[in-house]
Amino acid sequence: MPTALVRENPLVLSPTSGQHTATVIFIHGFGDSGHGWASAVEHIRRRHDRLDDVKFILPHAPNIPLSMASGRHPDEVLTSSPGRLSSLSACQGEDISGVLETQSYIHSLIKTELEAGISSERIILGGFSQGGAISIFSGLTAPNKLGGIVALSCWVLLHKEFRDYIPDEDLNKDTPIFMGHGDQDWRLEYQVAIDSAELLEKAGYNITFHRYRRVVVPPVYSFLSNTLLGESGILFAGRS
Repeated sequence: MPTALVRENPLVLSPTSGQHTATVIFIHGFGDSGHGWASAVEHIRRRHDRLDDVKFILPHAPNIPLSMASGRHPDEVLTSSPGRLSSLSACQGEDISGVLETQSYIHSLIKTELEAGISSERIILGGFSQGGAISIFSGLTAPNKLGGIVALSCWVLLHKEFRDYIPDEDLNKDTPIFMGHGDQDWRLEYQVAIDSAELLEKAGYNITFHRYRRVVVPPVYSFLSNTLLGESGILFAGRS
């Protein structure tokens, strides 16, 4: 049975226009909280007022056991291991019950937005590091078709068996997935992101991959513009 966790209510940044037409749920990474991404959201809003109708939900994860080594706290997974994680095959010992509990929580946030009248295809799920990993897993296993998935500096959770958790309808088979990885990421080796993107591509998912240097806001905004505003944007796919 999935592990029961006590959670803070997520940080909610309401639409500044007063009209709510879409929602972005963005999940933080190791050792962080939803508050750690509030300034990034405000930065995007200041520069791009076309997102004024979008609600941003930033969940807090006080202790999500998504460790890559059994029994270890998630914040210790990579920082206390020698060197960097160098390949997707090294991702072992993930806490399945913790993954499924977190998936259930994210799906409940999506359900709340649907009940508020937001179309599932106007909901974007995203995250960074640990949060990016859970956004891929929760997005692909969602019982509703989402507008898109943003996964930054992360990997595919339960990569050997994740397809066992995909609903038969596979509603998000064609959902746009933006994967980005920083070339100065010291926690996750770049190859882990490549392995993850290729795994999803081979499974038939709609992947766009971008390697970025320090700043990832422009390509992420471009993705949001494409999926929520119907605007054509430049989505980079370089892997060199």
